[in-house]
Amino acid sequence: MEALTERATFAAVLVTLVRQRCVETNANRTSRTGLQLRVPVHERPAVRRGFDALIDHGILAMVGEDIGITAQGRVFVAYCRRLRGEKLQGHDDVNDSDQLRRQLEAIQTDRRFDPDHAIEEASTLPGRLEALQQQTKAKRHSPLVWIILAIIIALLGVALLVRLPH
Repeated sequence: MEALTERATFAAVLVTLVRQRCVETNANRTSRTGLQLRVPVHERPAVRRGFDALIDHGILAMVGEDIGITAQGRVFVAYCRRLRGEKLQGHDDVNDSDQLRRQLEAIQTDRRFDPDHAIEEASTLPGRLEALQQQTKAKRHSPLVWIILAIIIALLGVALLVRLPH
């Protein structure tokens, strides 16, 4: 398999974002606005244009406010996952070389897949968002840990006060 062009790489990044979010929520589609809001502000215009182009090319579909991968889009997703070295099984292993060729040609000729910044920066977007989400989850849990710790210390203090001889 050949390496992806810059435009195809950016398209693959966007499809990966949608796929990851769908996997996280165990759903077939996800909120497009919610997904775009997770992206750093300076990258949002390119992501918005890229999503529009993926919808126009039939790789993604909009259902109301939600965005999801189409049956034709699964061909592109499978191809990208194979390029990353992932082993595909069952319904994930979609292979239609004519469909894939048409998709790659459409992506290559569509200027909306030109990232606003270096492709290396765009390529790291899924990982950066995942790290950001993990940091947010860790921050969310830390006050709870401190509250529980404070309650335990308070209970120990009360227990020690009750045991002290008068």
